[in-house]
Amino acid sequence: MRSSKQRNIDFDMNVSTLLRYCGLLLVGMMAGSSFAFVLGMGPAMEQLSITSYMEFHRSMETPFNIFSPLIYLLAIATLVASLYQLRQSWKSMEFLLIAFALLCVVDELLMTRFGNLPLNHVISQWDLIAPPPDWVEIRSQWLRFMYIRSALLVSGFALLLASTFFMKRSPASRQDAFAVA
Repeated sequence: MRSSKQRNIDFDMNVSTLLRYCGLLLVGMMAGSSFAFVLGMGPAMEQLSITSYMEFHRSMETPFNIFSPLIYLLAIATLVASLYQLRQSWKSMEFLLIAFALLCVVDELLMTRFGNLPLNHVISQWDLIAPPPDWVEIRSQWLRFMYIRSALLVSGFALLLASTFFMKRSPASRQDAFAVA
């Protein structure tokens, strides 16, 4: 029979594992969506006429404005909770990788807030009949932010993935793993 202390350790390990995999899922969805944008939508947007670009941009804005804040909130909360769970081993590689992944996600969020969102506001004010003469440069600037944001999210996901190799396992879970084999 296991002691109360061992059950608490196992519970903490289970919570830590759940948080880690939720973080991986959320940041992975963000990184995957962003990477798909870089591979397909970004290059396609560079080829669109002003009318097509504006229609496409405006049609994307509403769905992203609805779901993105929730995903960001959940991802950041999950990563912060993971770091809190690991606070006793703050010098460990596992903690550092998660901290840097969180930094990537927060940096990407700040780039969205202070880069893309102001440009979204500018683009939403454009008149289809008389677009601004520098619309191509504004589109290029918007896309550059997207490419950098994608690099940050993919890096954050890679850091989280790497952190799983350093996850601590409870003695009970290691014994179970050998028993199954």
